[in-house]
Amino acid sequence: MAAALTLSFSVMLTFTSAKHASASCAAGGFEGTWRSSDDRLSRIDVWPGEDCRLYAKAWSTCENNSTRDCSWGARPKELQATPDRNFRFFSYNWNNADEVLQVTLRDSAHLSVWDHTEYTSGRNVSFTVWMVKGS
Repeated sequence: MAAALTLSFSVMLTFTSAKHASASCAAGGFEGTWRSSDDRLSRIDVWPGEDCRLYAKAWSTCENNSTRDCSWGARPKELQATPDRNFRFFSYNWNNADEVLQVTLRDSAHLSVWDHTEYTSGRNVSFTVWMVKGS
């Protein structure tokens, strides 16, 4: 009985500690769903992982259905920290290009995202998208 009670208390303490740690990871302002009217980068989702790192996933308006967003791959990317707390970045490596998204938190409801793509052909493409926090 004492062992079961100790185990139950230990599990509850671990769950409470993990829940508290997860809540403490969520500070910073980047978390949430961010949307733009630009079809090239229509949405970015940002969330804290269990490891307290921020993860992101980019989306574009789907080519065959303009009412939906299509993900830029199955795996989330780590939102890399910089010395400037309002500036982060993440990248995608495609078969014909490397793409970097530099995310700047303007205030609690606005982001700007500079997207830079270097193609293996030598061509470079850059654009900036303004995003608002949404649901």
